[in-house]
Amino acid sequence: MNKIEEIFKAWAIMFNPDDAQSVLAAERIQICEGCDHKRTTPFIHCGLCGCALKAKIYSPVVGSCPKGKWDSVDVENELRSRNDRYNELKK
Repeated sequence: MNKIEEIFKAWAIMFNPDDAQSVLAAERIQICEGCDHKRTTPFIHCGLCGCALKAKIYSPVVGSCPKGKWDSVDVENELRSRNDRYNELKK
């Protein structure tokens, strides 16, 4: 997925996230809150990639943080999602 497609998908998800996307976004923003690359002017954004964090945290791309700070929560979310799908198939 190219960056423009990723940005548009993240904004679309932001407006109507499912429960799993909301949980992942909450975990990602917690990481961003303590990051030295977070900028607040003229809007809250990543100082490395320039993306607005309010949408960036909804990116469907695993590992989309330019510093890799989201990798652990992205992997955990992916495992949780696979486990949920597996449990649905078992029913």
